[in-house]
Amino acid sequence: MTRFNSLKRVADYRYLIVGGTTKAATTSLFTYLADHPAICAATYKETRFFLSSDYPLPSKYRYRDDQQGGDVETYNRLFSDTDETQLRMESTPDYLYCEDARERIATSLPYAKLVFSLREPISRLISWYRFGRQIDKLAQTLSFDGYVESLFVALNNDKNTEEQHLQTLQQGCYTIYLKHYFDRFGPERIQILFYEELAARPADTMTELCHFAGIDAGFYSDYGFKVTNRTQQMRNSELHRKYRDFRFRLRQWTHNKPIIHIPLRTIRRTIEPLYLRLNTQTGEKIQMSEETRHRLIDYYTPDVQALGELIGKPIPWETWRKSN
Repeated sequence: MTRFNSLKRVADYRYLIVGGTTKAATTSLFTYLADHPAICAATYKETRFFLSSDYPLPSKYRYRDDQQGGDVETYNRLFSDTDETQLRMESTPDYLYCEDARERIATSLPYAKLVFSLREPISRLISWYRFGRQIDKLAQTLSFDGYVESLFVALNNDKNTEEQHLQTLQQGCYTIYLKHYFDRFGPERIQILFYEELAARPADTMTELCHFAGIDAGFYSDYGFKVTNRTQQMRNSELHRKYRDFRFRLRQWTHNKPIIHIPLRTIRRTIEPLYLRLNTQTGEKIQMSEETRHRLIDYYTPDVQALGELIGKPIPWETWRKSN
């Protein structure tokens, strides 16, 4: 098979860019798509290539208009062994929240289609609270009610912060970000999927996504769907934070060195389940007061209603089906 990735410009390829909110199964979605023979996935999830230079997430390659971090052709390094018939795919959830990413994708990838995975915002906030404690970003003694209160305080103070754990409240208002993507790309180039539907009916969800992407949906008719990167409660959160950081750095170093990357990936897939069994414990039930619950519902309701209007179909979130 003739390979073209070293001969063609980045803009000549077709792309499927996966974005969306964090904690919405984007890792599982990346895995499902990467397994499809019509897709060439980036050598690692979350390339973060098109994020702005000051966005508070690290990346090996970052597009910079001043060429300091590499021009758009550097993006080619993230896709190995691509032929011209394949659809290139990468997943960086935070593209949803980054204005520079939106504009860079629009101007650099003229044949790109975008998929955004969304999750019921209160459930997503609870999951991020678990995750924040798992990676030692939040104190183990901080209650969920206390965390929500700190988010509203930061919001009401109009505190301009780059700390991700203080942005999570507003980042559940998906419409304020999505509407700019719809304006820039048009609805025909954007697919919205929901975490809840992917979890409950993965085959149906992937079939719809295949139709949108223009690839064969039959691949998923007997596919074994597995959940990856599930948030868990760690016995030692500091150890897990260091493990995740080491894994991230190692992946970025080896991603374009297949003779090293492939054996290490095989070893990780063997060892990681054992590590997780040793360093996880039964998750505690997150306690949320009725006051906090109603406060969050009141906060998110206008955006959920606007989201339904934007995408032109019902939103599958039970909280708002009951309240409307």
